[in-house]
Amino acid sequence: MNREYSRICCRVMCLGDSITDGFWMTGGYRNELCERIFKSGLSAQIQFTGPNWGGTGYDPRHAGYSGYSIDHIAQSDSISGCRTGISGIIGWLMGSYPADIVFLQIGTNDILSLYALETFGVRLERLIDEITAYLPQEGMLYLATLPPMDAKNGLYISRDYFTEETMDAAVEACNRQIRALAKKKERQGAAVRLAEVSHVLEKKDLYDGVHPSESGYRKLGAFWFSCLLAYLNDRCSADDMP
Repeated sequence: MNREYSRICCRVMCLGDSITDGFWMTGGYRNELCERIFKSGLSAQIQFTGPNWGGTGYDPRHAGYSGYSIDHIAQSDSISGCRTGISGIIGWLMGSYPADIVFLQIGTNDILSLYALETFGVRLERLIDEITAYLPQEGMLYLATLPPMDAKNGLYISRDYFTEETMDAAVEACNRQIRALAKKKERQGAAVRLAEVSHVLEKKDLYDGVHPSESGYRKLGAFWFSCLLAYLNDRCSADDMP
């Protein structure tokens, strides 16, 4: 363990939809993330936060919600049924379970619902602004791009509305909005950093066309651990400045 890290204690909220929750594999990427933290000797300093519980990690708390979208989506506006929005509970979540770091991965269900994708970034920006308003001075929101989805698997992807090509295009269109939003927030001095999850997973890493396989979840856990180390390094550097 880097001795400098021992000065820093932080609360981490893993926030998002079923990929954060750990759909089909309890704990999902958080199992690998916790394992890496533990093996690095950092578990005494890193506390997870959130109302939900699950996984094999040393601290199984989280804020992953299977099926959730950015905002509420009415059944009449969705091709995959009504969706509950993370935005509707974010004030309660951040107020009740304070965090120094938020790992946010949300938006896959907006695509599966084929819901107003042209304004995806507008909805996401409102959510980001509310989250960052709750962060402490040295806090940080890591905003994830979306992993690919494979429309060859029709378990959760409607073949009446998506082909492989149109699904790929929808994911990339939303990711362009996410990247632009992260750049905008960083230019504004907001505590937001881009987390390129889309560069971590490939379609071969998927279990069912949407959710990662076991090896895919391990890749995600390793990626989020790298984000955590980047945050700790930045904190150490800032503390050393005169």
